[in-house]
Amino acid sequence: MNRLYSRLLLSILLITIFESLFPSQVNAQFTITENFKGSTVGSNIILGGNPSSVLTSGVYDPVNNGWLRLTTDATNVRGFAYIDTPFPSSIGVYVEFEYKTWRSTADNSYSGADGISLFLFDATKTFSIGAFGGSLGYANQTNVAGLEGAYIGVGLDEYGNFAMNSEGKNGGTASLAPNSIVLRGPKNHAQPYRYLTHVQLQTSSSNNTNSIDYNTVTTTRPTDSQFYRKVKIYIEPIGTVAVPKYRIRVSWTTTVGGTDVQHISYETTDPIPSMLKLGFAASTGGGFNFHEIRNILITTPGGVRIAKEVDKTNAYKDDVLTYTVNVYNETASKLNGLVLNDTIRDGNGNVVSLSDFQISSITFNNKGNTANTAVGYTSGVAKTTGFSNPFSTTMSLAANSSASFTIAGQVKKIPQGGILKNSAAVDPSATGITDADLTNNFASVSTTILSPLTDLKIEKGVNNNGIARLSGNTYTITVSNVSANTKAANRQVTVTDVIPAGLTVSGYTATGWTVTNSGNTYTFKRSDALAPMYAYNPIVINVTPTGKGPWVNTATLSCADDTDASNNSSSVELKWLNYWQGTVDTDWAKSANWTANYVPASGEDIEFATVANNGASGAGNGTGAAVRDLYLDTDRVIGNLINNSDMNMVVTTGNQLVVNGSVQDANAAKGTIIVKTATDSPTGTLLFKNPLTNTAVNATVEFYNKAYECATCGFYKKQWQYFGIPVSGSAFPSTGVETVNQWVEPYNGNKWRPAPYTPDTELKAFKGYEITNSTNAVPTRIYSFSGKLNVGDADVAVTNSLTVNYPGMNLIANSHTAAIPISKSAIVFGAGLLADETVYLFNTGSRDDWRKLNGSTVSGVSGGQYQAVPINLAGQNNLPDRILSMHTFMVNAAVSGSVKLKYSELVKNELVNQTAWRSSLRSARMQLPYVVMDVIGDVSADRVWLFENEEATAGFDTGWDGYKLLEEERVQVYVEDYNDAKYQIATVNNLIGTAFGVGASPNEGYSISLSVAPEVESRNLQLKDLYTGRTYPLVNNAEYVIPGVSAETASRFKIVDTTTSLIEDKWEAEAISIHVENNRMIIRNLSSEDCDVAIYDVLGRFVAKKPVTANSEGAVDGALLSKGVYIVKILSETKSINKTQRVLIK
Repeated sequence: MNRLYSRLLLSILLITIFESLFPSQVNAQFTITENFKGSTVGSNIILGGNPSSVLTSGVYDPVNNGWLRLTTDATNVRGFAYIDTPFPSSIGVYVEFEYKTWRSTADNSYSGADGISLFLFDATKTFSIGAFGGSLGYANQTNVAGLEGAYIGVGLDEYGNFAMNSEGKNGGTASLAPNSIVLRGPKNHAQPYRYLTHVQLQTSSSNNTNSIDYNTVTTTRPTDSQFYRKVKIYIEPIGTVAVPKYRIRVSWTTTVGGTDVQHISYETTDPIPSMLKLGFAASTGGGFNFHEIRNILITTPGGVRIAKEVDKTNAYKDDVLTYTVNVYNETASKLNGLVLNDTIRDGNGNVVSLSDFQISSITFNNKGNTANTAVGYTSGVAKTTGFSNPFSTTMSLAANSSASFTIAGQVKKIPQGGILKNSAAVDPSATGITDADLTNNFASVSTTILSPLTDLKIEKGVNNNGIARLSGNTYTITVSNVSANTKAANRQVTVTDVIPAGLTVSGYTATGWTVTNSGNTYTFKRSDALAPMYAYNPIVINVTPTGKGPWVNTATLSCADDTDASNNSSSVELKWLNYWQGTVDTDWAKSANWTANYVPASGEDIEFATVANNGASGAGNGTGAAVRDLYLDTDRVIGNLINNSDMNMVVTTGNQLVVNGSVQDANAAKGTIIVKTATDSPTGTLLFKNPLTNTAVNATVEFYNKAYECATCGFYKKQWQYFGIPVSGSAFPSTGVETVNQWVEPYNGNKWRPAPYTPDTELKAFKGYEITNSTNAVPTRIYSFSGKLNVGDADVAVTNSLTVNYPGMNLIANSHTAAIPISKSAIVFGAGLLADETVYLFNTGSRDDWRKLNGSTVSGVSGGQYQAVPINLAGQNNLPDRILSMHTFMVNAAVSGSVKLKYSELVKNELVNQTAWRSSLRSARMQLPYVVMDVIGDVSADRVWLFENEEATAGFDTGWDGYKLLEEERVQVYVEDYNDAKYQIATVNNLIGTAFGVGASPNEGYSISLSVAPEVESRNLQLKDLYTGRTYPLVNNAEYVIPGVSAETASRFKIVDTTTSLIEDKWEAEAISIHVENNRMIIRNLSSEDCDVAIYDVLGRFVAKKPVTANSEGAVDGALLSKGVYIVKILSETKSINKTQRVLIK
């Protein structure tokens, strides 16, 4: 072997193994369902407006039968509701909702106005609603701003002004277009909120199936039979990563359960923000309508999903409930094996018996598609017997179709908790598809079963999504009657609310209530009647926060007539926006470092305090910007990382940060991400669950070089370390003592060329480099690479240049900030691309750095050697199973092509025992029977792995065997096959008969150390020395000293099936004894033969030699022996005595 290739194989790659924490699924998953029928909404739904939108439950409608009223039928009002949950724009969104628009007084001038909008807006912008009137809370108006961060607005335009080019809006129709569905574009455009397209459904203002609003004056909301609208909007990504775009489809149905009619299909051309939020708005101007919505579903388009409905949200004992389950296949393929499960439970989570809820029928509906089937059901034919709770069936659904079940049953008993909850789930795992969003595979509905006895319920809420404001907050307390019985007059109701310390009451409103207070304890009383399913006027308490919080406020209810005390208490939390400030130090886990005085939960956003967000005019507690960096203290998962401050997010060594959302940094010059490394700890790990939303993240990543001029390192003094850069491109931050070369496969000759190699002008991601340091001591300098991180799959070109030396040997760097598992799912290559399915890794410095004996190292031995890892064996018995960040691996390409590194497979950087090849965990793969042999010579060492797999062949099996590339000047061990091929890692179908070759210098002795699987150890196999004829038990942790020979044979050892033991070759061996007295080693030879005693340390290095004649005693003085374990070998001149024993010197 020439010196070039020897350097290639001896160069350095710091390899350790780490645990996989990152799931393979990288597509965002989110589903939001809100029926708006109750008196509270989810904490991520923000209501507001001029005046604010309101929930009608218990006030204008019976409890649990309400709507979200965006506007009243008054002039010049606007209201909104937006979902404060960002989602990646790359996945699109599906929305459905029901609405009612109606009026209680005549609008002779405008015939009802103006309409409802649904919109997407940039998630990084602070929400601010658009203009009144025909702008529908989305578009601008003359001298009035439109929606901040607006991207797309879908308008249900009653009066026709949203479609029209009027009142300062850009583009549109020349005249009014009433009863239209309209699209308008983004704010960020030369023509903000410009008109895109519209469809006018009818020109008449009268009621019709195509009218946007209900045009008959009524004092009560129109029933579903009078006016029903259910809108479905698909916003689907159809572009590329480089040029994203959406297809927007708008459909509706005007009858309950009716057929959807598509009215809009439009493709966008405007750039899309990386993260979006969704909301609704409505407005009036000179004309007016009530604008109300309910039953919203927001999820991802495509895949499999399920929806659930119930006909009654309130019911009495003996009422019949009807549940509808809709299952959707929105893929392009027919799906078989969809499993549907449906369960009815009570309010305490217990499965309800069929005697308490008596199912009368279950009817399957294939929606007119005969390919849609359900086992045990015929479409349109009600099943009336054989019920169970839960019930289950297996379905088949045609591509882009749906089917439904209708379940009818009677409430026979008031359930525990007073609630019946029906949940349905669909499992697509048996269909063969990968469903990108599992959150929409589950749906549930609830019905309150009303007590015939009086039952009062208290509910407490707080505005601003529970976030404290310097200007103050508002608590709202509602008392409702959730029974079938009128709460009688002259029976007192008492509400008590103790305001927590740190909150100052600035006022209250309590119409109809008598109010008293003592300090922070407020008492509200009234005695009038309350009808079933209605509520008293709310109690509103205004407070100003003055402390750090958080504050939990509890209101309680008492009434002598109340028969259920379980709903007589309600609590709500108020807290500041929680920014990182570093008030005390850099410790993430210390609550005092956060502005809201608590440590964020897993998955929450992390935002740094700035003057803008936490100053006197900000949304926080007013204490100003972050003053210290934030240090990762353990493995953590967060939502978005928002840092516009001057401080840094520091990913510390040995820890992992997973970002589920996106990185938002508007202060690129200061405050960044720093990924730390150290001389004795693994580099920190930084992973992004949604790579497509994090393609422009900048960071500083640290790098440690261990290679240097090693004066005591044997044949090769200059150590080299292989590495890759962790950013897209960078110069090396040289201090003048480093040499950096680049591996160039197409070059004929010395493939290590000075870096960067033409045409590169800087170091590039995923290319392999080597570095050394001209100093004569182990380096301690930590380097820093700054630039754009490599986030997402990487396609790395590999070449096979047939006319050069070593064709096809390609060095690939891991340029991610996490490790690459050695697996076919992480390192993806086409059939025939690689000559063998093996990766070649390298270690630093001493070969003993990766030996298994005590994890120890030895000075004065030669530099590290390469390690072949067949991909199918990665992780088996301490074989490497991953490649750390900034490390490299070599593959042998049979042809030119590319290797894909899958980002979704990346895992954590993790170092264990500081040994280069030791795995931190046993692989998840099934462990095979194995034998690992270490051969330790005078100045070098080597290791071979042998596995047993009944499916292996006698020759080379790609992915299971790794060839041995022999090197000069060092002891080596390998497995031989019948063709004299040599393997460093071999998999055979039977261990017996396997031959090992050893390469050593003439007369060089060495020791063998064995690691043997328990199952193999139990077979009583032997390792036979084919030169001396001796056999050695094949047992775990055995160590044997092997004498040198003048010339090694082709095969030195073979595994045989025999019970011959090591020390029973000659009976005289029993006459040899060794013991220790006063730290002197005493050898007593009572045999008839003269013997030589050789002493080695546990690393196989020679220590001393002493002759001991027949029938005599010899001693080795303690001055020659330090504390430790020694291997003593006693050999007679005739070799009839051959004894090895371990001896401990204390």
